[in-house]
Amino acid sequence: MKFPVSILWGILSLGLLAQEADSTIENPYVPRDPRSAPFLEVSFSPELGVPVPLDLEFMNDEGMRMPLRGMIDTTKPTILAIVYYRCPTMCNLVLNGLTSTLKDLKFTPGEDYNLLAVSFDPTETHVTAASKKANYLADFGNREAKGWTFAVGNEPEIEKLTRSVNFGYKYDAMDNQYSHGSGLLILTPDGLLSRFLPGLVYPVLDTRLALVEAGEGKIGTLGDKLALLCYSYDPATGKYGLLINRIILVACLITIAAVAFMIFSLLKIDRKRTAEALAEQIT
Repeated sequence: MKFPVSILWGILSLGLLAQEADSTIENPYVPRDPRSAPFLEVSFSPELGVPVPLDLEFMNDEGMRMPLRGMIDTTKPTILAIVYYRCPTMCNLVLNGLTSTLKDLKFTPGEDYNLLAVSFDPTETHVTAASKKANYLADFGNREAKGWTFAVGNEPEIEKLTRSVNFGYKYDAMDNQYSHGSGLLILTPDGLLSRFLPGLVYPVLDTRLALVEAGEGKIGTLGDKLALLCYSYDPATGKYGLLINRIILVACLITIAAVAFMIFSLLKIDRKRTAEALAEQIT
């Protein structure tokens, strides 16, 4: 029995595709690249509620060496971004995502919050930090914005800071870059780690609520504080989610308050009418 040539070609093509698909599955007889293992192990898993060592000395973007605490207004919450300024990819995405969110946040830097970026690359200088800060202030749309500081430091201080928030990073000498995690840390005015926003994109609602919580009631509107009654932070995802039971509770409280106000108003009107009726009888 003879098969048409087209069928034979089809069978051969399927065989080649199957072979290609099998090649994507890890072959146990082919060793992994030993260089990749350490870079796959880095993680960023901060523990909430721990103090961040803001007394460590770094250099700000103006070339002044001082404790991190001296670079921020300690009456306001702080957004802390641990990055390095010459990063070709991820750090730029972190700072891009942050700047994009801050433009829509409707909070004023320097008045409502601090932004502190710290490089974990000990070879970077304050000149690089100043240039990076200028670029992002331009993107933010306000080159004169207050409350933004980009800092650099020495290896011992960098190690203590990154270890305190479980920020992992590895230097790849062959590619001349670091492998590291990504995310933002939200600190209370006294330097406690309040919230962690992981990833590269930071929703405005999550960032705003995180700052309001970290600000301990000192920033945000009444609406923000009411929103915190209906939203809850999930440490596993780093995001805020609606709480149906709290929404129902808030709705019930509003309803009770409205009914109480209506009853009070009706009683007040009734007393006024009674008083007017008595006055007419007396006269």
